[in-house]
Amino acid sequence: MMATVRENLIAAKALIDTPEKWGKGAYEPSPGCFCILGALFEASGRQTAYGAPYDAIERQLPWGNKSGIVKFNDAPETTHADIMALFDRAIAAQVEA
Repeated sequence: MMATVRENLIAAKALIDTPEKWGKGAYEPSPGCFCILGALFEASGRQTAYGAPYDAIERQLPWGNKSGIVKFNDAPETTHADIMALFDRAIAAQVEA
């Protein structure tokens, strides 16, 4: 059975649920450390970082800039708490959908 978008988002969030497991500038800046795209890629079983989970995250970006996931992840002012809040909004939106 295929994982739902919500399940994929939860799995991706779990991969980066501590500041030490989240990074900027690369899919996997160090072993076991991922950016948003890297976490989405891993959570998909290394199939793709794009698709419905990506779209769900993108819709929750605090900026109006579409296709700005990498830009948001890598922005100097973005914190781990910002990333967790982004995932929380995307997960909550799936429950409401």
